[in-house]
Amino acid sequence: MFYSMRNRWINPTGAILLCLTLLAAVLPAAGQQKEMLPLSKAVSIAIQNNRELEAVRRDKNAADLQKREIESGYYPHLSYAFQLTKNYSDKFNFDLPPGTSSPIDFSKLGFTGANWSNKLQLTQLIYDHTLLGNIALASMQKEAAQWQKDGQEQVVVFDAVSAYLDILRAQELLNVQQQRLLLANKQLQTATANYEAGLRIRTDVLRAELTRSSAMRDIVSAEISLERAQVVLNQVIGVPMEMRHQFDAGSLASYTPHEDAVEAVKSYDRLFALAEEKNPSIQLASILVKQREQSVAIARGEFLPTASFGGSWGYNDTGDMYLEDQEWAIQVGVQVPIFEGGRKITKIRRTKEQLEAQKKRCEDAVRAVHSLVEQSGLSLQEERRNLEIALEAAIVAKENHERFLNLYEEGLADSLDVTQALTEKVSADTNVVTTRYGFLKVYAQLLYALGTIPTQDAAYEGSEWLDIVK
Repeated sequence: MFYSMRNRWINPTGAILLCLTLLAAVLPAAGQQKEMLPLSKAVSIAIQNNRELEAVRRDKNAADLQKREIESGYYPHLSYAFQLTKNYSDKFNFDLPPGTSSPIDFSKLGFTGANWSNKLQLTQLIYDHTLLGNIALASMQKEAAQWQKDGQEQVVVFDAVSAYLDILRAQELLNVQQQRLLLANKQLQTATANYEAGLRIRTDVLRAELTRSSAMRDIVSAEISLERAQVVLNQVIGVPMEMRHQFDAGSLASYTPHEDAVEAVKSYDRLFALAEEKNPSIQLASILVKQREQSVAIARGEFLPTASFGGSWGYNDTGDMYLEDQEWAIQVGVQVPIFEGGRKITKIRRTKEQLEAQKKRCEDAVRAVHSLVEQSGLSLQEERRNLEIALEAAIVAKENHERFLNLYEEGLADSLDVTQALTEKVSADTNVVTTRYGFLKVYAQLLYALGTIPTQDAAYEGSEWLDIVK
């Protein structure tokens, strides 16, 4: 492990530590070139770039236009009609004696020759139950499109928040491993110094080197995990995969939930009522039931008569278009359906079956959301309690490691005790990180299930979004 160079003994471990120190000095300078990406900005970029969200926004616009299109059926319809016909028929040719002519000019009657028709026509629908039903159906589709847009916005925000929390967790876990490496280096330095002084055996140095190697391997794994988390976030917010940012956990890194925040989620009846009011999937399922009900009403309405009113005014000339012979007409029409081979009755039965099927799907959607709400509430209680235990354990593990390290430096403890204490400290710190961010992710999941997760990026500039459920 030691070699001579110009009559000087060089410790290779010291050389490696020197390289790591130089690397640590270089990495921050390179990191400064990365743009800081706060959570609020990540949410804003995700909302801006998500293609599915842009698609549902256009679906909403299409639903608005569709409603206007169907409503136009009840507006007056004005049209202009022009028609030129030129008729010839042998029926109006007669064999008359020479020198005589027919007393009737059939071309002036329009039976033969050119006929010019110019008319303005106005029609107004008075009553059509099917059209009224389609207008109501279009209104429901417009409402459904709005809920679909809101739901997609919440999906995008939840995915962005969840991916961002994964990055913060990976970043904190990397910090834990880096602290572990520093402590392992300190242990190795102490073991090497004591061994050179003849106070310790070679086993202590080897054990410290193995501890340090394990820490370095775990750092590599933590760095790769952080890179993977950044790739996932880039995919979620719609930026190039190779982009890298800096992330600041801010108050989230030390966030500890209050007891009131967990007590609030135990009131499941209140949460269920809130979810039924705000959750887009429940609202969409409910609107689909209403649409099926309206379809049944439309099918029944086909047995009702339809009424319309219309009129026309213009000219009808024969021969040439002189615009002299005026014509006008007024008509009122009523159509009463009687029998169409049982089609209407079959349609009513079909739409009723579809209605019952949609009711079952709606019930299932409500149950699924209720289940997610209750599971999230239970997980929050578990994560908060685990975080309390992990924080207490981290304090004890830190004190225990410092005590054994001091005793080891004084020659009163074994290196195995220091290694074990370091392992316990790292495990405790890791539990703090995983439980803290586990709580935050479950809380975001609860907000998503309730349909109350904020979709405005300004809500994520601080930690106010963590106080919504009270």
